[in-house]
Amino acid sequence: MPELCEILDVSINDLFSGEIVDMKNNEKVLEEHLLEMTRLKEEKDRQLLNLEWVIGFTSSITFITLIFIASYLQMQDYIRIILIVIGFITFIFGMINALKIEQVAGYYECSECHHKYVPTYKSVFIAMHMGRTRYLKCPKCNKKSWNKKVLTK
Repeated sequence: MPELCEILDVSINDLFSGEIVDMKNNEKVLEEHLLEMTRLKEEKDRQLLNLEWVIGFTSSITFITLIFIASYLQMQDYIRIILIVIGFITFIFGMINALKIEQVAGYYECSECHHKYVPTYKSVFIAMHMGRTRYLKCPKCNKKSWNKKVLTK
């Protein structure tokens, strides 16, 4: 974007607004753009968190279905093993992706100092959780507590 603005000889703010903004309205337009970007990020995060549920549910149902098919239908042993392996791989792949979405969409809010942050994938992976609340160490106050998932910073 900076290169495009240089070529067009406009500011980034002018490019976003679609018109050349005079200095009197500059702060107002900039504030409106920041609010719009924040709203769009919240909406996208909400959609990602809904997608997380879909991925988790779908991969779990696929895994359970393939296990039941392999357990109760007559078939050769190698087919049974293939179904179980496919179900297991589908489940693991789905859970890894769902957990990645859980990590990056929105923020976790520390219950002690109310600092909002995005934790590392490893810390989300190993943390105990209940729904979208995880037992994490806050990077600001360094206390472990139950941190709740929030969409706004």
